[in-house]
Amino acid sequence: MSSTTPQSTTFDLTVEDSVGLTQILTQIDSSNVTLSTTPGAGEARIADFLVDWLNHRDIETHKIETVPGRPSVVGVIRGSGGGKSLMLNGHIDTVSLNSYECDPLSGHIAEKNGRPAIFGRGALDMKSGLAAEMAALAHIKANKIPLRGDVILAAVSDEEDASQGTQDLIAAGWHADGCVIPEPTNRVLINSHKGFVWFEIDVLGTAAHGSDPASGVDSILQTGWFLTALEEYQRELPVDDMIGPASLHCSLINGGEEPSSYPAKCTVTVEFRTVPAQTDESLRADLSNMLKEIARVKPTFRFAEPRLTLSRPSHKLPVEHPLVQQTAEIAREVYANDVSIESMAIWCDAALLSAAGTPTIVIGPAGQGLHAKEEWVDIGSIRQTEQIFVRLISNFCQ
Repeated sequence: MSSTTPQSTTFDLTVEDSVGLTQILTQIDSSNVTLSTTPGAGEARIADFLVDWLNHRDIETHKIETVPGRPSVVGVIRGSGGGKSLMLNGHIDTVSLNSYECDPLSGHIAEKNGRPAIFGRGALDMKSGLAAEMAALAHIKANKIPLRGDVILAAVSDEEDASQGTQDLIAAGWHADGCVIPEPTNRVLINSHKGFVWFEIDVLGTAAHGSDPASGVDSILQTGWFLTALEEYQRELPVDDMIGPASLHCSLINGGEEPSSYPAKCTVTVEFRTVPAQTDESLRADLSNMLKEIARVKPTFRFAEPRLTLSRPSHKLPVEHPLVQQTAEIAREVYANDVSIESMAIWCDAALLSAAGTPTIVIGPAGQGLHAKEEWVDIGSIRQTEQIFVRLISNFCQ
């Protein structure tokens, strides 16, 4: 087949089982364009395949592309009316292929820990989850299962970096009465996770020749007072009953020009991992008050007001919420085992969707190797995820 043939046509559009779809999706390079030092292939080719796959089944299809080359795809099965709508949200981008040890696009099946698994970059994070969603959608369509509410497949771009896809999805008006994201949770049902917020703080000095201490003020040395105060503040961060303790760390520090000069500015980047009790405004106020207090007792201490550079909210859906309870009951039946309802340490698009009015949970396949040199997903867990989605759609969208 010539190299000019569209990527989407090189794969069998009739495939509907979650395992086969995981292999196909893993074989398509959709490494994130902006995440790594080496730009990836982007989401255009995998989006083309998804559009063709949905069109092949006569499923209503939309493409959202506010940033050229960063498309997201929406597929919809419309209900008859009067029922609850369910969104199945999954990201189509992966981290870089460069860190993968051997053949990142193979999608091959081999044994891992005595069980069959699919290998390749993104097989676990999260093309297997997306494949389970697609297979569930195909099952509902092929079997003409009657629904009153809509089922929405949202295959979104750029989750690994800036969540452009889900932000575009929300801005375009897509929402639902509930949403499931199949991030690889190892069969645990996630109802909450921390947010994260980045602040930059400039501590100001006075530039001067290194031989002229009477004129110079060392901003880097002055920053030590701020770091000591920050360490004290860290001990007072709130603890959430479900998510656990908030945290902070200094991610970056930058100051000075050359060894023989007093540095005029030192910039510290602080990342907060947040719980629902914290807001951007409360964190900014805490930092500002901390800096003012240092200046009150240290006359040479000067600073610029903290700059917020990125903010992502925390997420917490009550355990008692019907979506949590309904999914947990279905998962118990599928797994033939009790299901743990927990918070997770990492951030995902669930927070954006819930903040926009779509209650969201996270549950997905098992495996290992997120962003690592070898990545694999347990095949049995992919099929179980597909079964959960089929049953949840059938029950929720009534």
